[in-house]
Amino acid sequence: MRPENTSDNKISACCRREYTFILLLCIIGAVRVFIFGAAFPPLNNIDEYCHFDLVWKYSKGHLPRSAIENFNKESAELFVLYRTPEYLLKPKNFVGGAFPPPTWKTPNIQKSERFAQSVADSQQGKNHETWSFPVYYAAAGLWCAAGRFFGIAEGNLLYWIRFLNVPLFALLVWVSYLVAKTFFPNDYFLRISLPLMVAFFPQDSFYSISNDSLSPLLFGIAFLMLLQIFFEDKSYRYHVLAGLAVAVVVLTKISNITILLPAGIIVLLKAKQYLLKKNFANIIPLVLLSAAAVMPIGLWCLRNYITFGSFTGVAETLKYKTWTIKPLSEIWNHPIFTAAGLFHFLTELAKTFWRGEIVWQGKTIASPAMDLFYVVSTAVLITVAAISLVLSRNKTDRQTIFALEISFFVVIASVLFLVALSIRYNFGECYFPTQNEPYFTTGRLISGSIIPFLLIYLNGLRRLFPKSANRILPLLVVIIIAAVITCSEILLSLDVFKSQYNWFHLK
Repeated sequence: MRPENTSDNKISACCRREYTFILLLCIIGAVRVFIFGAAFPPLNNIDEYCHFDLVWKYSKGHLPRSAIENFNKESAELFVLYRTPEYLLKPKNFVGGAFPPPTWKTPNIQKSERFAQSVADSQQGKNHETWSFPVYYAAAGLWCAAGRFFGIAEGNLLYWIRFLNVPLFALLVWVSYLVAKTFFPNDYFLRISLPLMVAFFPQDSFYSISNDSLSPLLFGIAFLMLLQIFFEDKSYRYHVLAGLAVAVVVLTKISNITILLPAGIIVLLKAKQYLLKKNFANIIPLVLLSAAAVMPIGLWCLRNYITFGSFTGVAETLKYKTWTIKPLSEIWNHPIFTAAGLFHFLTELAKTFWRGEIVWQGKTIASPAMDLFYVVSTAVLITVAAISLVLSRNKTDRQTIFALEISFFVVIASVLFLVALSIRYNFGECYFPTQNEPYFTTGRLISGSIIPFLLIYLNGLRRLFPKSANRILPLLVVIIIAAVITCSEILLSLDVFKSQYNWFHLK
């Protein structure tokens, strides 16, 4: 018995060390999001002012009755006080070649006529995100209300809402570990490298008030639960919870609709298994899963149709943005169906999927060298992973193969969703996309697929090494990638950290 106890103790100690390391990654990821979130001034160029206004309205119990609404007065007051010109303008645009001090530093500014007029002007602005699906705004609204209850106000309240991303990101790192541990239990490389890459993933939507920041976590949870249902016998309750998880993902952001693909595949495959075995009773939990997923989405869409006149609620926003639906005869004229157009679409999408779209002084915060790395490594490693998946299909265990196949389906469906948006509309006078650049290359819209994407990416990386290679060698490469990404992020954001408008300078 003594040798067995010794062996068990070694395994237990190993697990404790692994859990401790993952917990450390969760903390590091959370701290990174906190620091960068604090460094960026409020109301960035990726519609943060719209998202904040909607969070504020939900926090006050206001459910939008129109797909586009004017900004709330209290939101407009915070816009005027705390917005910065640094995102879109340069110092040379101002007298003396320097940015003016923040408005909130001006004594008695809120009692001035100039302030009142600026607030009134801001209130006339239109919030084109009002139609958006509700889950993030409801959750962030509760978080905002809790902050107000504890006395957090004005600029600190803006950052309080943004700092909701800190615990969300820590949970994302942990969920990524659960995915790797559950479906690749004997793969030490993926168990460590997946949460490691997630912890240092440079997507800048995590530094913003935005529904994009919640999508990866909820998508990852639904992805995990669906795969568990496929491989294990789960209770009725678990099936219902999985269905609700799918519904919550879609009701966070419409672009997360791609979660319905793995959900549908898994339900159909499981149903087929049960039918072949004539085990009809086990069909019931699959029906419950489907109902739990479809009904909340259907009810919200019905609410949208009654309130806004369209099931998604987006019709009025499209009109506001001057988008029109293309005739079918014009769709195939889109440049994305040319080699040059497809290359442009995929390369730009890869860049923004990795590092985001925040600009500073009118220029995207990006490094040409890192962008090249993102594009080339994505193309190479995804290709390697696809080839290895085909070649090793009969040599690798079914669980590993299926998890990777579903990950591929999610990533491909996400990209095709953006292709569909690109070719469906004429973009009128919109500033993005435009008539000359009619591509949806906004990677944050499909950031829900971060975990499936990284599963494929890291599997491709591992395949570059011979089987005889020590498992530490590919892991060392991942550590180097994470270090280079982080150093690049810090260097690119040095001017942001110096901003007198950010949280570090709030009184």
